[in-house]
Amino acid sequence: MKKILFLLPLLALLSFAFQDSENDPKAAGILKKVSAVYKKYTTMKSTFSMKTVDRNKKTSSSNGTLWLKGKKFKLDYAGQIIYCNGVYTWTYNATDKEVTKEKYTQKTGSISPTDIFTIYKKDFKNAYDGTSTVSSKANYVIKMVPKKRRNYSYLKLFVEQSNSQISQLEQYYKNGTTVTLGITKFDANPSLADSEFEWNAASHPGVILVDLTK
Repeated sequence: MKKILFLLPLLALLSFAFQDSENDPKAAGILKKVSAVYKKYTTMKSTFSMKTVDRNKKTSSSNGTLWLKGKKFKLDYAGQIIYCNGVYTWTYNATDKEVTKEKYTQKTGSISPTDIFTIYKKDFKNAYDGTSTVSSKANYVIKMVPKKRRNYSYLKLFVEQSNSQISQLEQYYKNGTTVTLGITKFDANPSLADSEFEWNAASHPGVILVDLTK
């Protein structure tokens, strides 16, 4: 569970925002194009990889999948699946054959997975940081410095030049750790029923429900 809780804010940090008056004009122009692209999508599915390198250069890698529909999301990562219909979350652990139901609340200052790929909050000062190649494709790089104190120093967002889609995010922690989140596949507007974001007990016989909403 800790791994998933660690991942959620990292995914959602793709929900950066900007004010034109406070940011590099070139960065603002790139981000406006990104905003225009993702505004067209009502549903999204993204497979991703996450690589962590600590201060001692020890590396760990993992993969996952995220589905989004409005305020609803489903996250399959680290051996667990989180379902959220915008009101409740169900965290399913197949190994333990247990699912935990909780009320979904977003704490002040936190960021939800439903914010991924949007750019409406005002949390960062952004600056153009040149270009880079990701998976053999040319990308713009935007350096994002948080306006409020966080446990990381800054982020680097990679935007594919050909389609203005986000391809990668690097997070630089103050303790020397670097976390890289890469979008390995992205599907725009897939068909997603609302029922896919809720726990289906009939499809999971024998799984114990721990209901923390009562």
